[in-house]
Amino acid sequence: MTALRMEHLVESILKEPDLQPTRVSVFLAIIQLWKEQERRNPFQISRSKIMKLSGVKSIVTYHKCISELTDRGFVLYRPSYHPKMGSEVRLK
Repeated sequence: MTALRMEHLVESILKEPDLQPTRVSVFLAIIQLWKEQERRNPFQISRSKIMKLSGVKSIVTYHKCISELTDRGFVLYRPSYHPKMGSEVRLK
């Protein structure tokens, strides 16, 4: 993903009129993990890291944020049910 494409993606999420701040915070945490993993796409995330970076305290809220970001087409999310493996995310 190019820097221009990433800039467009961030602008588009910030322009969403009814997107709650927690969703934006989770999305920015996802971008941070993407950067830490050398901008690979797809990449691995862990719920605990996303929650820590975004300030989300509730697992239910985390899942709602991920679901909404997926439903709105910002990310593709493939959960991992393995305790040691992270879930796979692809930025769109």
